[in-house]
Amino acid sequence: MRTFFALSSLLALSLTACGGAGDEGPIKLGYIGPLTGDAASYGIDTLNGTKMKVDEINAAGGINGRQIQLIAEDGKCAGADAATAVQKLVNIDKVIAIVGGQCSGETLAAAPVAEAAKVILLSPLSSSPDVTNAGAYVYRDYPSDALKTKAMAAYFQEKGLTKVAVITENTDFAQGFRASLKKDFGDFAFDEVVEPGTKDFRSLMTRLKNVDFDVFLANGQSPATIAPMVVQLREQGMKQLAITHDAGQSADTLSIGGKSVEGLEAINVPALGKDTAFGSKFIAQYGEPQGAAAFGAHAYDAVGVLAEAIGAVGANGEAIKGYLDQLEEYPGVVGTFHFDENGDVVGMSYALIVVQNGAWVQTRPIAIPE
Repeated sequence: MRTFFALSSLLALSLTACGGAGDEGPIKLGYIGPLTGDAASYGIDTLNGTKMKVDEINAAGGINGRQIQLIAEDGKCAGADAATAVQKLVNIDKVIAIVGGQCSGETLAAAPVAEAAKVILLSPLSSSPDVTNAGAYVYRDYPSDALKTKAMAAYFQEKGLTKVAVITENTDFAQGFRASLKKDFGDFAFDEVVEPGTKDFRSLMTRLKNVDFDVFLANGQSPATIAPMVVQLREQGMKQLAITHDAGQSADTLSIGGKSVEGLEAINVPALGKDTAFGSKFIAQYGEPQGAAAFGAHAYDAVGVLAEAIGAVGANGEAIKGYLDQLEEYPGVVGTFHFDENGDVVGMSYALIVVQNGAWVQTRPIAIPE
Protein backbone atom coordinates (compact mmCIF):
# COMPACT_ATOMS: atom_id res chain seq x y z
CA MET A 1 0.00 0.00 0.00
CA ARG A 2 1.25 3.45 -0.84
CA THR A 3 1.88 5.80 2.10
CA PHE A 4 1.92 9.59 2.03
CA PHE A 5 3.48 12.25 4.19
CA ALA A 6 1.10 14.86 5.58
CA LEU A 7 3.08 17.89 4.46
CA SER A 8 2.48 21.57 3.89
CA SER A 9 4.10 23.31 0.94
CA LEU A 10 6.86 24.51 3.23
CA LEU A 11 7.84 21.54 5.36
CA ALA A 12 10.67 21.77 7.85
CA LEU A 13 12.08 18.55 9.18
CA SER A 14 14.63 19.39 11.86
CA LEU A 15 16.70 16.49 13.04
CA THR A 16 18.15 18.52 15.89
CA ALA A 17 16.46 20.83 18.33
CA CYS A 18 18.85 23.76 18.18
CA GLY A 19 19.58 26.43 15.63
CA GLY A 20 22.51 28.69 14.90
CA ALA A 21 25.03 29.59 12.24
CA GLY A 22 28.71 30.25 11.80
CA ASP A 23 31.21 27.80 13.29
CA GLU A 24 29.00 26.73 16.19
CA GLY A 25 25.60 25.11 16.45
CA PRO A 26 24.14 22.78 13.84
CA ILE A 27 25.18 22.63 10.21
CA LYS A 28 22.04 23.46 8.24
CA LEU A 29 21.41 21.25 5.21
CA GLY A 30 18.52 21.93 2.86
CA TYR A 31 16.43 19.54 0.80
CA ILE A 32 14.15 20.31 -2.17
CA GLY A 33 11.96 17.66 -3.76
CA PRO A 34 8.38 16.75 -4.70
CA LEU A 35 6.75 15.74 -1.44
CA THR A 36 3.22 16.14 -2.77
CA GLY A 37 1.67 15.70 -6.21
CA ASP A 38 2.13 13.19 -9.03
CA ALA A 39 5.91 12.91 -8.55
CA ALA A 40 5.80 12.53 -4.74
CA SER A 41 7.24 9.02 -4.93
CA TYR A 42 10.61 10.48 -5.96
CA GLY A 43 10.49 12.93 -3.09
CA ILE A 44 9.52 10.31 -0.51
CA ASP A 45 12.38 8.02 -1.52
CA THR A 46 15.05 10.71 -1.78
CA LEU A 47 13.97 12.44 1.43
CA ASN A 48 14.16 9.09 3.23
CA GLY A 49 17.63 8.47 1.81
CA THR A 50 18.69 11.95 2.90
CA LYS A 51 17.30 11.46 6.41
CA MET A 52 18.90 8.04 6.68
CA LYS A 53 22.41 9.41 6.10
CA VAL A 54 21.83 12.49 8.28
CA ASP A 55 20.64 10.27 11.13
CA GLU A 56 23.71 8.05 10.79
CA ILE A 57 26.10 11.00 10.80
CA ASN A 58 24.41 12.61 13.79
CA ALA A 59 24.35 9.33 15.73
CA ALA A 60 28.11 9.03 15.13
CA GLY A 61 28.78 12.48 16.60
CA GLY A 62 28.03 14.75 13.64
CA ILE A 63 30.59 16.57 11.52
CA ASN A 64 33.53 17.61 13.67
CA GLY A 65 31.22 17.52 16.66
CA ARG A 66 28.41 19.52 15.02
CA GLN A 67 25.03 17.98 14.31
CA ILE A 68 23.30 18.32 10.94
CA GLN A 69 19.93 20.05 10.91
CA LEU A 70 17.88 19.00 7.89
CA ILE A 71 15.34 21.47 6.52
CA ALA A 72 13.12 20.00 3.81
CA GLU A 73 10.97 21.93 1.35
CA ASP A 74 8.32 20.72 -1.10
CA GLY A 75 9.39 21.62 -4.64
CA LYS A 76 6.29 19.86 -6.08
CA CYS A 77 8.26 18.95 -9.22
CA ALA A 78 7.60 22.52 -10.37
CA GLY A 79 10.00 25.33 -11.11
CA ALA A 80 7.99 28.04 -9.37
CA ASP A 81 7.69 26.06 -6.13
CA ALA A 82 11.36 25.11 -6.21
CA ALA A 83 12.32 28.76 -6.69
CA THR A 84 10.26 29.70 -3.62
CA ALA A 85 11.82 26.84 -1.65
CA VAL A 86 15.41 27.75 -2.49
CA GLN A 87 14.81 31.41 -1.62
CA LYS A 88 13.64 30.34 1.84
CA LEU A 89 16.46 27.86 2.38
CA VAL A 90 19.17 30.28 1.29
CA ASN A 91 17.90 33.61 2.61
CA ILE A 92 15.96 32.64 5.74
CA ASP A 93 17.33 29.30 6.90
CA LYS A 94 20.92 30.08 5.81
CA VAL A 95 21.68 26.51 4.72
CA ILE A 96 25.24 25.68 3.70
CA ALA A 97 24.21 23.20 0.97
CA ILE A 98 21.06 21.73 -0.57
CA VAL A 99 20.26 18.15 -1.58
CA GLY A 100 18.08 18.74 -4.62
CA GLY A 101 16.14 19.38 -6.59
CA GLN A 102 14.88 15.97 -7.61
CA CYS A 103 12.88 16.78 -10.76
CA SER A 104 15.07 18.53 -13.30
CA GLY A 105 12.74 21.53 -13.40
CA GLU A 106 13.25 22.00 -9.66
CA THR A 107 17.03 21.99 -10.00
CA LEU A 108 17.08 24.32 -12.99
CA ALA A 109 14.79 26.81 -11.22
CA ALA A 110 16.76 26.66 -7.95
CA ALA A 111 20.18 26.92 -9.59
CA PRO A 112 20.39 30.72 -10.14
CA VAL A 113 19.58 31.46 -6.49
CA ALA A 114 22.03 28.88 -5.17
CA GLU A 115 24.67 30.11 -7.63
CA ALA A 116 24.31 33.74 -6.56
CA ALA A 117 24.56 32.77 -2.88
CA LYS A 118 27.48 30.33 -3.46
CA VAL A 119 25.44 27.54 -1.90
CA ILE A 120 26.11 24.04 -3.22
CA LEU A 121 23.10 22.47 -4.94
CA LEU A 122 23.71 18.73 -5.26
CA SER A 123 20.93 16.80 -6.98
CA PRO A 124 20.55 13.07 -6.40
CA LEU A 125 17.98 12.61 -9.18
CA SER A 126 17.88 15.37 -11.83
CA SER A 127 18.96 13.94 -15.17
CA SER A 128 18.16 16.58 -17.81
CA PRO A 129 21.19 17.42 -19.97
CA ASP A 130 20.43 21.09 -19.26
CA VAL A 131 21.62 20.63 -15.66
CA THR A 132 25.18 20.25 -16.99
CA ASN A 133 25.35 23.99 -17.62
CA ALA A 134 23.13 25.15 -14.75
CA GLY A 135 25.95 26.74 -12.74
CA ALA A 136 29.32 26.32 -11.09
CA TYR A 137 27.74 25.47 -7.73
CA VAL A 138 25.39 22.85 -9.21
CA TYR A 139 26.39 19.17 -8.96
CA ARG A 140 24.62 15.84 -9.29
CA ASP A 141 25.49 12.29 -8.33
CA TYR A 142 22.87 10.96 -10.75
CA PRO A 143 23.84 10.54 -14.40
CA SER A 144 22.70 12.84 -17.18
CA ASP A 145 20.17 11.67 -19.73
CA ALA A 146 22.86 12.46 -22.28
CA LEU A 147 24.35 9.13 -21.15
CA LYS A 148 21.06 7.30 -20.60
CA THR A 149 19.86 8.03 -24.12
CA LYS A 150 23.14 6.70 -25.53
CA ALA A 151 22.49 3.49 -23.61
CA MET A 152 18.87 3.35 -24.84
CA ALA A 153 19.84 4.00 -28.46
CA ALA A 154 22.47 1.23 -28.25
CA TYR A 155 19.85 -1.11 -26.75
CA PHE A 156 17.47 -0.38 -29.64
CA GLN A 157 20.25 -1.11 -32.11
CA GLU A 158 21.11 -4.37 -30.33
CA LYS A 159 17.44 -5.47 -30.50
CA GLY A 160 17.06 -4.42 -34.13
CA LEU A 161 14.47 -1.78 -33.24
CA THR A 162 14.55 0.94 -35.87
CA LYS A 163 11.12 2.61 -35.70
CA VAL A 164 10.56 4.42 -32.41
CA ALA A 165 7.24 6.00 -31.44
CA VAL A 166 7.44 8.64 -28.70
CA ILE A 167 4.90 10.59 -26.69
CA THR A 168 6.58 13.26 -24.56
CA GLU A 169 5.20 15.29 -21.67
CA ASN A 170 6.14 18.96 -22.04
CA THR A 171 8.43 19.25 -18.99
CA ASP A 172 12.12 20.06 -18.66
CA PHE A 173 13.01 16.46 -17.90
CA ALA A 174 10.96 14.74 -20.61
CA GLN A 175 11.80 17.28 -23.32
CA GLY A 176 15.48 17.02 -22.44
CA PHE A 177 15.28 13.23 -22.73
CA ARG A 178 13.49 13.47 -26.08
CA ALA A 179 16.06 15.86 -27.55
CA SER A 180 18.97 13.76 -26.30
CA LEU A 181 17.55 10.47 -27.62
CA LYS A 182 16.80 12.06 -30.99
CA LYS A 183 20.43 13.17 -31.19
CA ASP A 184 21.69 9.67 -30.35
CA PHE A 185 19.10 7.63 -32.28
CA GLY A 186 17.77 9.75 -35.15
CA ASP A 187 14.27 10.69 -36.26
CA PHE A 188 11.26 9.01 -34.67
CA ALA A 189 8.46 7.24 -36.53
CA PHE A 190 5.92 9.02 -34.31
CA ASP A 191 6.79 12.08 -32.23
CA GLU A 192 4.13 13.91 -30.23
CA VAL A 193 4.29 16.31 -27.27
CA VAL A 194 1.47 16.72 -24.73
CA GLU A 195 0.88 19.26 -21.99
CA PRO A 196 1.98 18.47 -18.43
CA GLY A 197 -0.44 16.27 -16.52
CA THR A 198 -2.19 14.88 -19.59
CA LYS A 199 -3.93 11.59 -18.83
CA ASP A 200 -5.98 10.96 -21.98
CA PHE A 201 -3.88 9.81 -24.94
CA ARG A 202 -6.62 7.95 -26.82
CA SER A 203 -6.71 10.22 -29.87
CA LEU A 204 -2.94 9.92 -30.21
CA MET A 205 -3.13 6.14 -29.81
CA THR A 206 -5.77 5.97 -32.54
CA ARG A 207 -3.33 7.76 -34.85
CA LEU A 208 -0.44 5.59 -33.70
CA LYS A 209 -2.30 2.42 -34.79
CA ASN A 210 -1.77 3.53 -38.38
CA VAL A 211 1.98 4.06 -37.93
CA ASP A 212 4.66 1.44 -38.64
CA PHE A 213 6.67 1.29 -35.39
CA ASP A 214 8.43 -1.40 -33.36
CA VAL A 215 8.94 0.22 -29.94
CA PHE A 216 6.94 2.76 -27.95
CA LEU A 217 8.68 5.15 -25.54
CA ALA A 218 6.44 6.46 -22.76
CA ASN A 219 8.34 9.68 -22.09
CA GLY A 220 6.51 11.30 -19.19
CA GLN A 221 7.53 13.14 -16.04
CA SER A 222 5.92 10.71 -13.61
CA PRO A 223 3.94 7.45 -13.37
CA ALA A 224 0.75 9.54 -13.46
CA THR A 225 1.35 10.14 -17.18
CA ILE A 226 3.58 7.18 -18.11
CA ALA A 227 1.23 4.45 -16.87
CA PRO A 228 -1.86 5.79 -18.72
CA MET A 229 0.20 5.98 -21.93
CA VAL A 230 0.99 2.27 -21.70
CA VAL A 231 -2.54 1.31 -20.59
CA GLN A 232 -4.09 3.13 -23.54
CA LEU A 233 -1.49 1.70 -25.94
CA ARG A 234 -2.56 -1.79 -24.90
CA GLU A 235 -6.28 -0.87 -24.98
CA GLN A 236 -5.86 -0.21 -28.70
CA GLY A 237 -4.45 -3.71 -29.17
CA MET A 238 -0.88 -2.61 -29.91
CA LYS A 239 1.58 -5.22 -28.69
CA GLN A 240 4.92 -3.59 -29.61
CA LEU A 241 7.61 -3.32 -26.95
CA ALA A 242 6.93 -0.47 -24.50
CA ILE A 243 9.83 1.16 -22.70
CA THR A 244 10.38 4.07 -20.32
CA HIS A 245 13.09 5.43 -18.04
CA ASP A 246 13.68 6.27 -14.38
CA ALA A 247 10.55 8.41 -14.13
CA GLY A 248 8.45 5.33 -14.82
CA GLN A 249 10.15 2.83 -12.54
CA SER A 250 7.78 3.23 -9.64
CA ALA A 251 5.28 1.31 -7.57
CA ASP A 252 2.74 3.84 -8.82
CA THR A 253 3.24 2.67 -12.41
CA LEU A 254 2.35 -0.84 -11.28
CA SER A 255 -0.72 0.21 -9.29
CA ILE A 256 -2.03 2.53 -12.02
CA GLY A 257 -1.17 0.30 -14.96
CA GLY A 258 -2.06 -3.11 -13.57
CA LYS A 259 -1.76 -5.95 -16.09
CA SER A 260 -1.29 -3.48 -18.94
CA VAL A 261 2.24 -2.63 -17.81
CA GLU A 262 3.36 -6.26 -17.59
CA GLY A 263 6.51 -6.49 -19.73
CA LEU A 264 7.13 -2.73 -19.64
CA GLU A 265 10.87 -2.08 -19.72
CA ALA A 266 12.89 0.75 -18.20
CA ILE A 267 16.50 1.78 -18.53
CA ASN A 268 17.59 3.15 -15.18
CA VAL A 269 20.45 3.16 -12.71
CA PRO A 270 21.01 -0.29 -11.16
CA ALA A 271 18.54 -1.36 -8.49
CA LEU A 272 19.52 -1.63 -4.84
CA GLY A 273 17.04 -4.16 -3.56
CA LYS A 274 16.64 -6.32 -0.48
CA ASP A 275 19.72 -8.32 -1.46
CA THR A 276 22.00 -5.32 -0.82
CA ALA A 277 23.05 -3.91 2.55
CA PHE A 278 21.66 -0.47 1.72
CA GLY A 279 18.42 -1.80 0.25
CA SER A 280 17.66 -4.05 3.21
CA LYS A 281 18.36 -1.28 5.71
CA PHE A 282 16.33 1.27 3.74
CA ILE A 283 13.35 -1.07 3.54
CA ALA A 284 13.63 -1.97 7.22
CA GLN A 285 13.47 1.72 8.17
CA TYR A 286 11.01 3.11 5.62
CA GLY A 287 9.25 0.18 3.99
CA GLU A 288 9.23 -0.61 0.30
CA PRO A 289 10.42 2.34 -1.82
CA GLN A 290 7.73 4.25 -3.69
CA GLY A 291 9.94 4.54 -6.77
CA ALA A 292 13.25 2.75 -6.37
CA ALA A 293 15.64 2.22 -3.48
CA ALA A 294 18.34 3.46 -5.84
CA PHE A 295 16.78 6.94 -5.71
CA GLY A 296 17.13 6.93 -1.94
CA ALA A 297 20.69 5.65 -2.31
CA HIS A 298 21.73 8.54 -4.55
CA ALA A 299 20.31 10.96 -1.96
CA TYR A 300 22.12 9.06 0.80
CA ASP A 301 25.39 9.44 -1.12
CA ALA A 302 24.71 13.13 -1.82
CA VAL A 303 24.62 13.75 1.93
CA GLY A 304 27.66 11.56 2.41
CA VAL A 305 29.89 13.38 -0.06
CA LEU A 306 28.74 16.78 1.23
CA ALA A 307 29.49 15.72 4.81
CA GLU A 308 32.94 14.52 3.77
CA ALA A 309 33.63 17.88 2.13
CA ILE A 310 32.36 19.89 5.11
CA GLY A 311 34.38 17.76 7.49
CA ALA A 312 37.52 18.41 5.46
CA VAL A 313 37.21 22.12 4.60
CA GLY A 314 34.46 23.54 6.82
CA ALA A 315 30.94 24.87 6.27
CA ASN A 316 31.80 27.32 3.51
CA GLY A 317 30.28 27.12 0.05
CA GLU A 318 33.38 28.15 -1.88
CA ALA A 319 35.57 25.72 0.06
CA ILE A 320 33.08 22.87 -0.42
CA LYS A 321 33.01 23.60 -4.16
CA GLY A 322 36.81 23.44 -4.27
CA TYR A 323 36.76 20.10 -2.47
CA LEU A 324 34.15 18.59 -4.81
CA ASP A 325 36.04 19.85 -7.87
CA GLN A 326 39.24 18.13 -6.69
CA LEU A 327 37.56 14.95 -5.42
CA GLU A 328 39.23 11.87 -6.89
CA GLU A 329 36.66 9.35 -5.73
CA TYR A 330 33.84 8.90 -3.24
CA PRO A 331 32.97 5.28 -2.28
CA GLY A 332 29.20 5.54 -2.23
CA VAL A 333 26.57 2.84 -1.91
CA VAL A 334 25.69 3.40 -5.59
CA GLY A 335 29.34 2.92 -6.58
CA THR A 336 32.58 4.87 -6.55
CA PHE A 337 32.21 8.25 -8.26
CA HIS A 338 33.56 11.76 -8.68
CA PHE A 339 32.49 14.88 -10.57
CA ASP A 340 33.65 16.29 -13.89
CA GLU A 341 34.34 19.94 -14.68
CA ASN A 342 30.59 20.60 -15.07
CA GLY A 343 29.60 18.99 -11.78
CA ASP A 344 28.22 15.90 -13.56
CA VAL A 345 28.83 12.53 -11.94
CA VAL A 346 31.43 10.17 -13.38
CA GLY A 347 31.29 6.44 -12.68
CA MET A 348 27.59 5.50 -12.97
CA SER A 349 26.11 2.65 -15.05
CA TYR A 350 22.68 1.50 -16.26
CA ALA A 351 20.53 -1.61 -16.16
CA LEU A 352 17.50 -3.00 -17.96
CA ILE A 353 14.62 -3.29 -15.49
CA VAL A 354 11.40 -5.07 -16.53
CA VAL A 355 7.93 -5.53 -15.05
CA GLN A 356 7.63 -9.26 -14.41
CA ASN A 357 4.68 -10.75 -12.53
CA GLY A 358 3.68 -7.33 -11.25
CA ALA A 359 7.10 -6.27 -9.95
CA TRP A 360 10.10 -4.37 -11.27
CA VAL A 361 12.94 -6.86 -11.83
CA GLN A 362 16.49 -5.95 -12.84
CA THR A 363 17.53 -8.24 -15.68
CA ARG A 364 20.96 -7.20 -17.00
CA PRO A 365 23.43 -4.33 -17.39
CA ILE A 366 23.10 -1.90 -20.29
CA ALA A 367 26.39 -0.57 -21.60
CA ILE A 368 27.02 3.09 -22.38
CA PRO A 369 28.83 3.30 -25.75
CA GLU A 370 32.16 5.13 -25.73
